[in-house]
Amino acid sequence: MLFVIAGFSLYFAAQAVAALDAFQYASFLQGATYSIANQLGFFTSYGLNVTYNQVPNSTYAYAQALNGAYDILTGTIDNNINLRLNSNQSLTVLGQLDQGPDIVFAANANITSFSQLRGKPLIVDSPSSGFTVGSTPIRYIDLVVGTLPNGSAVYGTILTYPFTAEGQILPTDQRPNILARLTDYVSPISSVAFTTSQATLGNSTKAALLTRFLAAMYTANRYLNTAAPANQECALKAISRQLNFSSVVAQAEYEAATSIVSGEVSPGGNFTVDRIGVLNIIDVRGQFGGFAR
Repeated sequence: MLFVIAGFSLYFAAQAVAALDAFQYASFLQGATYSIANQLGFFTSYGLNVTYNQVPNSTYAYAQALNGAYDILTGTIDNNINLRLNSNQSLTVLGQLDQGPDIVFAANANITSFSQLRGKPLIVDSPSSGFTVGSTPIRYIDLVVGTLPNGSAVYGTILTYPFTAEGQILPTDQRPNILARLTDYVSPISSVAFTTSQATLGNSTKAALLTRFLAAMYTANRYLNTAAPANQECALKAISRQLNFSSVVAQAEYEAATSIVSGEVSPGGNFTVDRIGVLNIIDVRGQFGGFAR
Protein backbone atom coordinates (compact mmCIF):
# COMPACT_ATOMS: atom_id res chain seq x y z
CA MET A 1 0.00 0.00 0.00
CA LEU A 2 1.56 3.29 -1.09
CA PHE A 3 1.22 6.52 0.88
CA VAL A 4 2.46 9.91 -0.33
CA ILE A 5 3.23 12.13 2.66
CA ALA A 6 4.88 15.58 2.51
CA GLY A 7 6.71 14.75 -0.67
CA PHE A 8 7.82 11.32 0.50
CA SER A 9 6.65 7.99 -0.94
CA LEU A 10 6.64 5.37 1.77
CA TYR A 11 5.93 1.73 1.30
CA PHE A 12 4.43 0.36 4.49
CA ALA A 13 4.96 -3.40 4.40
CA ALA A 14 3.31 -5.62 6.96
CA GLN A 15 5.95 -6.55 9.51
CA ALA A 16 5.85 -8.83 12.51
CA VAL A 17 6.82 -7.11 15.74
CA ALA A 18 9.57 -9.70 16.20
CA ALA A 19 11.21 -8.48 12.98
CA LEU A 20 11.53 -4.90 14.20
CA ASP A 21 14.83 -3.66 15.61
CA ALA A 22 14.72 -2.42 19.21
CA PHE A 23 15.62 1.22 19.72
CA GLN A 24 15.87 3.21 22.95
CA TYR A 25 14.72 6.83 22.70
CA ALA A 26 14.86 9.18 25.69
CA SER A 27 13.42 12.65 26.16
CA PHE A 28 12.05 15.11 28.69
CA LEU A 29 8.77 15.33 26.77
CA GLN A 30 6.77 13.60 24.07
CA GLY A 31 6.83 16.22 21.34
CA ALA A 32 4.46 16.53 18.42
CA THR A 33 6.96 15.05 15.95
CA TYR A 34 7.43 12.00 18.15
CA SER A 35 3.66 11.67 18.67
CA ILE A 36 3.08 11.60 14.92
CA ALA A 37 5.94 9.19 14.22
CA ASN A 38 4.69 6.83 16.92
CA GLN A 39 0.95 7.03 16.32
CA LEU A 40 1.03 7.03 12.51
CA GLY A 41 3.42 4.11 12.29
CA PHE A 42 6.48 5.84 10.86
CA PHE A 43 8.84 4.02 13.24
CA THR A 44 7.38 0.69 12.23
CA SER A 45 7.72 1.59 8.55
CA TYR A 46 11.44 2.05 9.13
CA GLY A 47 11.68 -1.29 10.91
CA LEU A 48 12.01 0.07 14.43
CA ASN A 49 10.40 -0.91 17.72
CA VAL A 50 11.00 2.36 19.60
CA THR A 51 10.84 2.41 23.39
CA TYR A 52 10.22 5.85 24.85
CA ASN A 53 12.13 6.63 28.07
CA GLN A 54 10.91 9.56 30.18
CA VAL A 55 14.00 11.05 31.80
CA PRO A 56 13.80 12.53 35.32
CA ASN A 57 16.56 15.15 34.97
CA SER A 58 19.41 16.16 32.70
CA THR A 59 22.20 14.76 34.90
CA TYR A 60 20.71 11.28 34.71
CA ALA A 61 19.75 11.60 31.04
CA TYR A 62 23.19 12.48 29.71
CA ALA A 63 24.89 9.87 31.88
CA GLN A 64 22.60 7.24 30.37
CA ALA A 65 23.31 8.46 26.86
CA LEU A 66 27.04 8.26 27.52
CA ASN A 67 26.91 4.72 28.88
CA GLY A 68 24.83 3.49 25.95
CA ALA A 69 21.55 2.87 27.76
CA TYR A 70 19.88 5.28 25.34
CA ASP A 71 20.49 5.10 21.60
CA ILE A 72 19.47 8.72 21.23
CA LEU A 73 18.38 11.52 23.55
CA THR A 74 16.59 14.77 22.83
CA GLY A 75 17.74 17.41 25.27
CA THR A 76 18.76 21.05 25.25
CA ILE A 77 21.74 21.80 23.06
CA ASP A 78 23.48 23.94 25.70
CA ASN A 79 23.86 20.86 27.89
CA ASN A 80 25.70 19.17 25.03
CA ILE A 81 28.00 22.15 24.62
CA ASN A 82 28.74 22.29 28.34
CA LEU A 83 29.45 18.57 28.66
CA ARG A 84 31.45 18.36 25.45
CA LEU A 85 33.64 21.42 25.83
CA ASN A 86 33.96 21.80 29.58
CA SER A 87 33.80 18.18 30.78
CA ASN A 88 35.29 16.50 27.70
CA GLN A 89 32.34 14.12 27.40
CA SER A 90 31.99 12.24 24.11
CA LEU A 91 28.59 13.51 23.01
CA THR A 92 27.53 14.43 19.50
CA VAL A 93 24.59 16.50 18.24
CA LEU A 94 22.95 15.00 15.15
CA GLY A 95 20.40 17.74 14.53
CA GLN A 96 18.08 20.36 15.97
CA LEU A 97 14.43 19.49 16.61
CA ASP A 98 13.00 22.84 17.67
CA GLN A 99 13.57 26.49 18.52
CA GLY A 100 12.49 26.38 22.15
CA PRO A 101 9.45 24.15 22.72
CA ASP A 102 6.92 26.80 23.79
CA ILE A 103 9.21 27.85 26.68
CA VAL A 104 7.58 30.31 29.05
CA PHE A 105 7.89 31.58 32.58
CA ALA A 106 4.60 30.84 34.31
CA ALA A 107 3.33 31.87 37.73
CA ASN A 108 0.51 30.46 39.80
CA ALA A 109 -3.02 31.74 39.31
CA ASN A 110 -2.62 34.45 41.97
CA ILE A 111 0.49 36.04 40.47
CA THR A 112 -0.06 38.41 37.55
CA SER A 113 3.25 40.30 37.34
CA PHE A 114 6.95 39.79 38.01
CA SER A 115 6.86 42.45 40.71
CA GLN A 116 4.70 40.15 42.84
CA LEU A 117 7.46 37.54 42.79
CA ARG A 118 10.02 39.71 44.56
CA GLY A 119 11.31 37.83 47.61
CA LYS A 120 9.48 34.62 46.74
CA PRO A 121 11.16 31.27 45.98
CA LEU A 122 10.90 29.85 42.45
CA ILE A 123 11.44 26.38 41.05
CA VAL A 124 13.56 26.91 37.96
CA ASP A 125 16.23 25.30 35.81
CA SER A 126 19.57 24.84 37.52
CA PRO A 127 22.29 26.60 35.49
CA SER A 128 24.67 23.67 35.83
CA SER A 129 22.83 20.41 36.35
CA GLY A 130 19.37 20.54 34.82
CA PHE A 131 16.19 20.73 36.82
CA THR A 132 16.53 21.36 40.53
CA VAL A 133 13.15 19.95 41.54
CA GLY A 134 12.48 17.24 39.01
CA SER A 135 11.49 17.37 35.37
CA THR A 136 8.91 19.64 33.78
CA PRO A 137 5.94 17.29 34.42
CA ILE A 138 6.64 17.40 38.15
CA ARG A 139 7.12 21.15 38.20
CA TYR A 140 3.93 21.67 36.21
CA ILE A 141 1.90 19.69 38.73
CA ASP A 142 3.54 21.54 41.62
CA LEU A 143 2.69 24.88 40.00
CA VAL A 144 -0.96 23.97 39.40
CA VAL A 145 -1.37 22.55 42.91
CA GLY A 146 0.51 25.51 44.39
CA THR A 147 2.82 23.56 46.68
CA LEU A 148 5.73 21.12 46.69
CA PRO A 149 5.21 17.69 48.30
CA ASN A 150 6.80 19.09 51.49
CA GLY A 151 4.20 21.84 51.68
CA SER A 152 6.39 24.71 50.47
CA ALA A 153 4.53 27.23 48.34
CA VAL A 154 5.19 27.31 44.59
CA TYR A 155 4.96 30.71 42.92
CA GLY A 156 6.50 30.27 39.49
CA THR A 157 8.58 28.09 37.19
CA ILE A 158 9.62 27.46 33.60
CA LEU A 159 7.20 25.46 31.45
CA THR A 160 7.54 23.93 27.99
CA TYR A 161 5.44 22.00 25.50
CA PRO A 162 3.01 20.35 26.19
CA PHE A 163 2.41 21.93 29.60
CA THR A 164 2.34 25.56 28.45
CA ALA A 165 -0.75 25.04 26.29
CA GLU A 166 -2.29 22.41 28.57
CA GLY A 167 -2.25 24.85 31.47
CA GLN A 168 -4.22 27.45 29.54
CA ILE A 169 -7.22 25.10 29.32
CA LEU A 170 -7.50 24.72 33.11
CA PRO A 171 -10.14 26.52 35.22
CA THR A 172 -9.25 30.12 36.08
CA ASP A 173 -8.33 29.37 39.69
CA GLN A 174 -5.77 26.75 38.56
CA ARG A 175 -4.57 28.21 35.28
CA PRO A 176 -0.90 29.31 35.33
CA ASN A 177 -0.34 32.90 34.31
CA ILE A 178 2.21 33.21 31.52
CA LEU A 179 4.33 36.22 32.48
CA ALA A 180 6.83 35.97 29.63
CA ARG A 181 7.91 33.83 26.71
CA LEU A 182 11.56 33.07 25.99
CA THR A 183 11.15 34.47 22.49
CA ASP A 184 10.08 37.83 23.97
CA TYR A 185 13.75 38.30 24.86
CA VAL A 186 15.84 36.02 22.64
CA SER A 187 15.19 34.78 19.12
CA PRO A 188 16.16 32.61 17.37
CA ILE A 189 17.07 30.06 19.98
CA SER A 190 18.41 26.54 19.45
CA SER A 191 16.88 24.29 22.04
CA VAL A 192 16.13 20.58 21.75
CA ALA A 193 18.77 18.58 19.88
CA PHE A 194 19.18 14.94 18.88
CA THR A 195 22.10 13.68 20.95
CA THR A 196 24.06 10.46 21.03
CA SER A 197 27.41 9.26 22.30
CA GLN A 198 30.47 8.95 20.11
CA ALA A 199 30.61 5.26 21.01
CA THR A 200 27.08 4.69 19.71
CA LEU A 201 27.75 6.66 16.55
CA GLY A 202 30.98 4.75 15.99
CA ASN A 203 29.17 1.41 16.05
CA SER A 204 28.07 0.67 12.46
CA THR A 205 25.00 -1.31 13.55
CA LYS A 206 23.89 1.42 15.95
CA ALA A 207 24.64 4.12 13.38
CA ALA A 208 22.30 2.42 10.91
CA LEU A 209 19.55 2.39 13.55
CA LEU A 210 20.15 6.08 14.25
CA THR A 211 19.78 6.85 10.55
CA ARG A 212 16.45 5.06 10.39
CA PHE A 213 15.18 6.73 13.55
CA LEU A 214 16.07 10.18 12.28
CA ALA A 215 14.49 9.38 8.92
CA ALA A 216 11.23 8.44 10.67
CA MET A 217 11.31 11.58 12.80
CA TYR A 218 12.12 13.73 9.76
CA THR A 219 9.17 12.29 7.86
CA ALA A 220 6.92 12.94 10.85
CA ASN A 221 8.25 16.48 11.20
CA ARG A 222 7.57 17.21 7.54
CA TYR A 223 4.08 15.79 8.01
CA LEU A 224 3.52 18.04 11.04
CA ASN A 225 4.69 21.16 9.22
CA THR A 226 2.86 20.57 5.95
CA ALA A 227 -0.17 22.85 5.90
CA ALA A 228 -2.76 20.49 4.46
CA PRO A 229 -6.17 19.78 6.06
CA ALA A 230 -5.64 16.01 6.00
CA ASN A 231 -2.22 16.35 7.66
CA GLN A 232 -3.58 18.65 10.34
CA GLU A 233 -6.47 16.34 11.14
CA CYS A 234 -4.21 13.32 11.51
CA ALA A 235 -1.60 15.29 13.45
CA LEU A 236 -4.25 16.48 15.91
CA LYS A 237 -5.47 12.94 16.44
CA ALA A 238 -1.92 11.65 16.91
CA ILE A 239 -1.11 14.31 19.53
CA SER A 240 -4.42 13.75 21.30
CA ARG A 241 -3.94 9.97 21.41
CA GLN A 242 -0.27 10.05 22.41
CA LEU A 243 -0.73 12.53 25.26
CA ASN A 244 -4.29 11.49 26.17
CA PHE A 245 -5.52 15.04 25.63
CA SER A 246 -8.89 16.31 24.51
CA SER A 247 -9.27 17.66 20.98
CA VAL A 248 -9.34 21.19 22.40
CA VAL A 249 -5.97 20.78 24.14
CA ALA A 250 -4.54 18.93 21.13
CA GLN A 251 -5.42 21.91 18.92
CA ALA A 252 -3.51 24.24 21.24
CA GLU A 253 -0.54 21.84 21.25
CA TYR A 254 -0.59 21.63 17.45
CA GLU A 255 -0.49 25.42 17.17
CA ALA A 256 2.43 25.56 19.62
CA ALA A 257 4.36 22.83 17.79
CA THR A 258 3.95 24.49 14.39
CA SER A 259 4.92 28.00 15.52
CA ILE A 260 7.69 29.29 13.27
CA VAL A 261 9.20 31.10 16.26
CA SER A 262 9.23 28.45 18.99
CA GLY A 263 7.80 25.29 17.46
CA GLU A 264 9.28 22.05 16.18
CA VAL A 265 10.95 23.69 13.22
CA SER A 266 14.56 24.23 12.18
CA PRO A 267 16.27 26.27 9.46
CA GLY A 268 15.45 24.70 6.12
CA GLY A 269 13.09 22.26 7.82
CA ASN A 270 15.68 19.49 7.85
CA PHE A 271 16.92 19.41 11.46
CA THR A 272 19.79 21.79 10.63
CA VAL A 273 21.29 23.38 13.73
CA ASP A 274 20.74 27.15 13.75
CA ARG A 275 24.15 28.76 14.24
CA ILE A 276 22.72 32.06 15.51
CA GLY A 277 20.35 30.16 17.78
CA VAL A 278 23.28 28.26 19.30
CA LEU A 279 25.24 31.46 19.88
CA ASN A 280 22.19 33.00 21.53
CA ILE A 281 21.66 30.10 23.93
CA ILE A 282 25.38 30.06 24.81
CA ASP A 283 25.23 33.79 25.52
CA VAL A 284 22.13 33.51 27.72
CA ARG A 285 23.45 30.58 29.73
CA GLY A 286 26.86 32.21 30.05
CA GLN A 287 25.35 35.38 31.51
CA PHE A 288 24.20 33.38 34.51
CA GLY A 289 27.40 31.39 35.01
CA GLY A 290 25.78 28.25 33.67
CA PHE A 291 28.83 26.59 32.17
CA ALA A 292 31.02 24.36 34.33
CA ARG A 293 34.72 25.19 34.36
